[in-house]
Amino acid sequence: MIQSINRAMLIIQTLSQEEKEKWLAAELAEETGLPISTVYRLTQSLMQHGLVTHSEGTKQYKLGYKWMELGLKMFGKLDVRDVTRPILERLALEAEETVYLNIPSDTNSIIIERIDSPRNVKILDSIGERIPLHIGGANKTILANMPRNKMEGLLEQLVPDKQEREVFEKELAEVKQKGYAISFGEKTKGTIAVGAPVFDFDNRVFGAISIEVLAYDITEDRMSFFIEKVYEAAQQISSGLGGM
Repeated sequence: MIQSINRAMLIIQTLSQEEKEKWLAAELAEETGLPISTVYRLTQSLMQHGLVTHSEGTKQYKLGYKWMELGLKMFGKLDVRDVTRPILERLALEAEETVYLNIPSDTNSIIIERIDSPRNVKILDSIGERIPLHIGGANKTILANMPRNKMEGLLEQLVPDKQEREVFEKELAEVKQKGYAISFGEKTKGTIAVGAPVFDFDNRVFGAISIEVLAYDITEDRMSFFIEKVYEAAQQISSGLGGM
């Protein structure tokens, strides 16, 4: 029984590779090192449970939609704070600054988690506060990673001037490419925010985390450190949510 489960997992892991969606039985046998008779037997069992599908026309196998159903159920039961809080706490200690988790809501983002800086001097925005999506490092990473049509629709509401909007779209393209954003005093004068996006199990942007610091306290080395740590923490949270 255990051997069959392990072999079935080899097939599932092969089918889940991003580089190739559909596989012939012979290709699965070559990739997994399993006898082709075993591949046929296990794929038949997996197909009965909706975990694998098969095209009669092309004779190719791919993952079934049952995985999406299971993923949605798991995500529905997931307490996001259970995943995010330990990572945010560690980030706040390492950076010695206040960190935030924001999620999008219409044309705004909402702060749903905050870990305070361990230092006496700190910047504090309230949990539940709404911030327009075109303002701040965290929000820019959310916008930049939305589907293009949704992002453009939101920008038409947030940035009515066409020329300003075109400039902003170019900035968002750079943000998406870099994987992080920096804002200078956009919400609160005299502050700098460094944000990075968080993705869910379907690799859609779920929200963003950020560090907010006083501008006078920043150096080039410290900025590089913040970028590295925010990006790293965002990747860890995305992984915990089943994302990229």
